[in-house]
Amino acid sequence: MIGNHQGLNTDGWTNVGEVVIKNGGIHLNLELIKAPKKCIEYVLVHELCHLVHHDHSKAFYELLEKLYPDWRKTKIRLEKLMV
Repeated sequence: MIGNHQGLNTDGWTNVGEVVIKNGGIHLNLELIKAPKKCIEYVLVHELCHLVHHDHSKAFYELLEKLYPDWRKTKIRLEKLMV
């Protein structure tokens, strides 16, 4: 388990990362360091996709799928760790 997370986003799970569109920066939850490398990679790729698509639109997920085909499996793994 990774930490005791209180802040849930609209997807129903915690924010492990966020993009600051204004300057292109990516902020990561420090608890993420406890996650497996693949989970960290997924979060980074997910946030990088937000630099192109600022929402969770179909186009966003198409780009995520192209860049990280195993994202669904890794997201589920991360979510299980975040409870």
